[in-house]
Amino acid sequence: MTVYGLDTCDDTTRARRHFDAAGLDYRYVRLDQDAAAKATVNATGYFATPVVVTPAGRVLVEPDDTELAAIIAEVSGAG
Repeated sequence: MTVYGLDTCDDTTRARRHFDAAGLDYRYVRLDQDAAAKATVNATGYFATPVVVTPAGRVLVEPDDTELAAIIAEVSGAG
């Protein structure tokens, strides 16, 4: 799973806290430090953070707590 975001974004921090608390492995890509990733995300029209890409290829933009719980269930095999 990959989380694209910014350290200064409260929603990115919230998503990462959910995933960390669940013990999920994910790759965190800071859009302010990775120009190529930022260009890729911007080219797809996703201008909010975080953008979460699940192992199944689902893309969620600025997921709320319910969506984060569903991602955790999906990735952990409980969904």
